[in-house]
Amino acid sequence: MASNDNSSGGATGVGCLALIVLGILGWIYSFVVEHWEFFVGAAVVLGSLTVLALVGRTVLDSTVGRKRAAAAAAEKTRRGRDAVLEGARRAGRDDMRTAWLEWQIRPGTTAEQSGGAASVAERLAVIPKAGWNLTQLRMHGRAVWARRGGTAGRSSGADVEARLDRVAAMISDLTDEEFDTRRGQTNEQYLYHPDCEVRAAYLEGGAQGVETIMDTITAARAQAREDAATRASAESLAQQRNAALRALRETRQATGNRDAHAAWDEEARRAAE
Repeated sequence: MASNDNSSGGATGVGCLALIVLGILGWIYSFVVEHWEFFVGAAVVLGSLTVLALVGRTVLDSTVGRKRAAAAAAEKTRRGRDAVLEGARRAGRDDMRTAWLEWQIRPGTTAEQSGGAASVAERLAVIPKAGWNLTQLRMHGRAVWARRGGTAGRSSGADVEARLDRVAAMISDLTDEEFDTRRGQTNEQYLYHPDCEVRAAYLEGGAQGVETIMDTITAARAQAREDAATRASAESLAQQRNAALRALRETRQATGNRDAHAAWDEEARRAAE
């Protein structure tokens, strides 16, 4: 009997809930029917706003994409132009330096272009002397020049170029023949280039090449002064050593207070005085 009462109570509760839900739905329906214009307008407005947002985002993305593409293209063009201008400057520097080297060394056109590592090392092992004349310096320069194009390794190539610079600078200080810088600006590809900035860059590179030549000559003179000072120091030390050995030979019998080291010290003291 109690079970039946519980079942009846549960069914009554479900029925009440169902009636409440139906009542709410009915009220919502009637409200929507009564105010359908409002809901339709709201839906239209929301739809329009959504469409406008999508269209605006598409246009914005397209504009940003075009701007980015244009910026990337402009940067690529700028880098390409910078590379062209730097190539013109580098050509101007190289042409000026090469013309100067050729003017000083006079390599000619029949030099054998062979440059194994051993051959390059043999040529560089010969150090140009301050007492060499023009003929000796140019012969050495031509021998090194002949190994210029086929040097084995980047370090050997740099050593060859440094030696050519030094020899050319030494020749420049021995000769009265002036180097005409117009010899270093003969590349018609750049001199008559349609772009005036490229022509200006080539001439600028030539000016930089002249500055490099001047620095090379100055460095070679400083090196010559250092070499002369080293030779003078070595000569002085050799004289002291020779005098000490000479004094030792004259003192054939060693005494208690005079031996070989004492003779050396005494002669060094006399030389210093």
